[in-house]
Amino acid sequence: MPEALFSATRVGVGQVFSGAGKILRTHFWGLSLNLLLLGLIALFGFVLLGIAAQQAAALRILWTILESLWTNVLLIGFFRAIALASAGRPYEALAPFWSLRERDAWLLALPPAIINVLLLQSSGYLALQGHNDPAMALTILQRPAFWVTLVVSFLVGTFFQYTYALYAAYGLGTRDALRSASRLLGDRLGWLFFPLLVGLVLAAIALFLAMIFSALAGLLIGTSILHNPALADTLTLIFLLFLFPALIWASSCTLLAAANLVRGIRDTQFVP
Repeated sequence: MPEALFSATRVGVGQVFSGAGKILRTHFWGLSLNLLLLGLIALFGFVLLGIAAQQAAALRILWTILESLWTNVLLIGFFRAIALASAGRPYEALAPFWSLRERDAWLLALPPAIINVLLLQSSGYLALQGHNDPAMALTILQRPAFWVTLVVSFLVGTFFQYTYALYAAYGLGTRDALRSASRLLGDRLGWLFFPLLVGLVLAAIALFLAMIFSALAGLLIGTSILHNPALADTLTLIFLLFLFPALIWASSCTLLAAANLVRGIRDTQFVP
């Protein structure tokens, strides 16, 4: 069982947002380095799995499950890094790799990896990999099963992200983390859809930045971004720079919101 870094106290949506903003402002550079290192090690794992997939294409589902498992374990490590920084512990650039040596982290990350890949397989999405066929993609998108599996995949992913946060920061073992996260299906149902609210906030900010940049480009240069490759590349760079704070803030939101799921915390209201 990991050391508890956060205490489970009742929080509302506004408190989660402001707390995540404080984490972003206070620990941005350190967590950005953590995130960069995580991205590099994740890429290394994907390359190795990609090579393996080319050598044994018949086991494509297995390699996809392993890619998902690798991503999930690293996500647990990033939650741990955020919790360590917020708890005032000495900074460690390699803090996110804590999860790689934790057997329980791998066990916790395995079920969603299997479930989501099987869902994608049943929807036909995996059949699109390695193919550039718009007609085939359109056919799959028109299937009701695709959208059903997409919703189920979101719900499964959200459930386990909270479980990861509970395990990484609140000192819960795998069983207790799963039991606490199960409250999402009961008296904490509102928090199951909280990531949608986080996504809407980030989408609104991204859209606002894009509109501002586009308007400034039109006023100063007198051309549209769509007709100027240099401006389009600049806009892409801006969005990449936006990606790191967005990921840190969104992950911090999940980490703080997970406090409402710990057993013994009652009467939490899903309100701003």
